[in-house]
Amino acid sequence: MSESQSRAKRLFDRIDADAEIKQKPKVLILANGVEPHLDSSFFYVLGFSYGLFEGSILVMERGGKLSLITSTLEEPIARAFVGKDLEIFVEMEPEKIRARLQKIIRSANVIGLNSAELSYKMFLELKSIFKQSKFMDVSDAFEALRLIKDATEIEKIQMACDIASNIYRKIPSMLDTGVSESSVAANMAFEMEKLGGTGVSFDTIVGFGKNSAQPHYSAGSAELKKNQFVLCDYGTKYRKYCSDITRTLVFGRASEKQKRMYEVVKSAQELGTELCTTENTGAEVHEKVAKLINATEFKGRFIHSTGHSLGLNVHDGPGLTLRNKKKLEPGMVLTVEPGVYLPGLGGVRIEDDVLITKGKPRILTSATRELIEV
Repeated sequence: MSESQSRAKRLFDRIDADAEIKQKPKVLILANGVEPHLDSSFFYVLGFSYGLFEGSILVMERGGKLSLITSTLEEPIARAFVGKDLEIFVEMEPEKIRARLQKIIRSANVIGLNSAELSYKMFLELKSIFKQSKFMDVSDAFEALRLIKDATEIEKIQMACDIASNIYRKIPSMLDTGVSESSVAANMAFEMEKLGGTGVSFDTIVGFGKNSAQPHYSAGSAELKKNQFVLCDYGTKYRKYCSDITRTLVFGRASEKQKRMYEVVKSAQELGTELCTTENTGAEVHEKVAKLINATEFKGRFIHSTGHSLGLNVHDGPGLTLRNKKKLEPGMVLTVEPGVYLPGLGGVRIEDDVLITKGKPRILTSATRELIEV
């Protein structure tokens, strides 16, 4: 059994184990739109490391049969990555795609869809093709399976983390009076690709001074001044898998308040990492991290969750949030990223990518967490 067949089988097994699902789907369909509306689960099942596969459709049947409808543009990639377990059909015209789907799925009372990543337009198209079938949302099964990374996925995430960690050592040399946030962000992206990254995981955040107090700030035209915070939140992809790391440093000399902010966040981040074990839920980790920060002078200035799942997407499922009441499981990869934000002064965030194991958590990112003054 190939890796793709194994992943498809585990999807059906997870669906079948759900007692609330009375009618079990005979087939599962993953359908891509046009970028950015691509289903990451499509790439998860097939294991493609590159390619867009816009408009491509994957059909998974019980018993292990996999069928891919794709374009001439993507056919060479598909044939390079897969073996005989995947039947590939090259169709370009909408009517021929419809006809091919009908030939692949001759009859199915229930069809499972990953509706969380399916466009409404594609859903209506599938309904018009399979008028007699019932459609079922099985996105929970996709999310649950992808949440637990296998050895191949962990290896790719580790490579992405290694690249991002190595870049942090270069950031101090990029800083000088008057340099812009966007210039630093561009240099970071360039250096990550030089080391083997295949693009950024998300728009790189570089915030100077007061801009670092905005957790989702985008690098802009602000120029660096002495004694400012420099917050860098960034990551790269390696064979489609993401890394996500944040480090905060000071350009010049840190004030006493900046140092206190940093030490509080560092302590919270260390605690959060230590708590990433199978004994805790995501909610319990967040509650304890927030409690530590709120016991300091920076009460109420931790304004987001402690972390999120990481994988093919930079936000790849439930993480360290109040809503996640489930125990952490081996194979999960999570970010641990507490922060303190003071409008007008700036913010501190420290973030690592952490693998849950049967014992102690394994930190995948290796950049120093000590305060650097440039």
